[in-house]
Amino acid sequence: MKKLMVPGLISLILAACSNTVQLAPSATPTLSATSAPTASPLPPGETPEGQPASNWNGIPIMPGAIAGEGDEEGYVFTVKATPVQVQEYYQLELGKLGWQPFVQEAGDSSMMIIFMDGASATLTVSILSKGDEVLVLLVK
Repeated sequence: MKKLMVPGLISLILAACSNTVQLAPSATPTLSATSAPTASPLPPGETPEGQPASNWNGIPIMPGAIAGEGDEEGYVFTVKATPVQVQEYYQLELGKLGWQPFVQEAGDSSMMIIFMDGASATLTVSILSKGDEVLVLLVK
């Protein structure tokens, strides 16, 4: 199930993100939400069910996470927050760890931020609003 979940969620979130904003390493990210996402809500059973971790591969999991699960390829969790709150959390916390936003894509109910560190490693934070919860997918 996990092997199928991460690629499926990545595809869904990429399809939901419609606008791209290129960011210089020192730029402050801005949202651009001019068109609606094209993806439908996640099918039942595609949300994480396990107890959330406090971090995944050195990346913090947002406090208040309700459920989460992952493997070496990615980690997905849900949290009762807005997409903007998740975005602000990861920009602040990842900035403390040396990650800088590189690219950001945003739609009405979804966004994706790609971060880079000093060693040119990338981390993708995909955020998808689902009712009063947000589904967050981390891929490193």
